[in-house]
Amino acid sequence: MRRLASIVFLSLALLPLAGQSRTIADLFASEPGNIFALLTRTNRLDMVDYYNSGQAVSIENNLAGDSELLELDSAYLKLRASEGKVVELLMMTAGRNDTVIAVIQTVKTPVPDSRISFWNPQWQLYVKPSTFFKMPGIENFITGKMPREMRADLSDAMIFPLIELTFTGERHDVLKATHGLERFLASQEYQRFAPYLKPSISYRVNGVKIKPIK
Repeated sequence: MRRLASIVFLSLALLPLAGQSRTIADLFASEPGNIFALLTRTNRLDMVDYYNSGQAVSIENNLAGDSELLELDSAYLKLRASEGKVVELLMMTAGRNDTVIAVIQTVKTPVPDSRISFWNPQWQLYVKPSTFFKMPGIENFITGKMPREMRADLSDAMIFPLIELTFTGERHDVLKATHGLERFLASQEYQRFAPYLKPSISYRVNGVKIKPIK
């Protein structure tokens, strides 16, 4: 019976999506493989099925590793895609017909590092993510009091930013950005910069926009 239910669910998920989709589970099932290349549609349906029945079950993915659905509601999904990668989906809506899917992919390098992208319900990528959210850089975590020379030292030490993103809050309507400097830099070096750094920045999901919380 569970397999029959999965087949029915898949058939519905593959129907043309117009306007606002039903749930994030539908979008998870219909994603063509650009994000969930390691999981077949049947894998994904099984994961949703197990989760909704209260079972914490890992699914073997296409690389013979384990994937597990960690959180799921009507608009938000969090998945451990592999040992070193977590994916979050959030269905953002404005009005009745405007739906945008925010996708956060976080990898352990070993310091967590995230990338965010935005898609329509047909899983076509928006090529200008800044339309919805401006990704912060390390400079956004610096307070105005940091001396200019120290800013230059920090820029030299941080060759590329390591910033973790995650959706938080009861409705997952807050995006939290956290820098990885404490884990990336040597302890003594980090302590030089720590008094001048915000530990995190929070943003509010407002319709299909993600804006800083003042």
